[in-house]
Amino acid sequence: MSTISEEPKVAAVHQLSVMSERHPELKRGVADARLELAAVILAMDAVDERIQAGEKIHSLQEQAAVEQAKNAHAQALADLLRGEH
Repeated sequence: MSTISEEPKVAAVHQLSVMSERHPELKRGVADARLELAAVILAMDAVDERIQAGEKIHSLQEQAAVEQAKNAHAQALADLLRGEH
């Protein structure tokens, strides 16, 4: 659960709107990074299901991919907010 008050959230929505309009290429980068994150989460979940079914595999590679994708998404979002390439 978030502890951020409404004021910074409203400011973030405004900043994202403004920067998305000014920098469509950065907005596309955020969307691409979000898609990559979703894909690796689904891949990790699939491996976890196989592990729960008794298959002798490890999900460390998928977990690392999720962490990497989360970091890439966070960086893309920060770049968009700041208007940086």
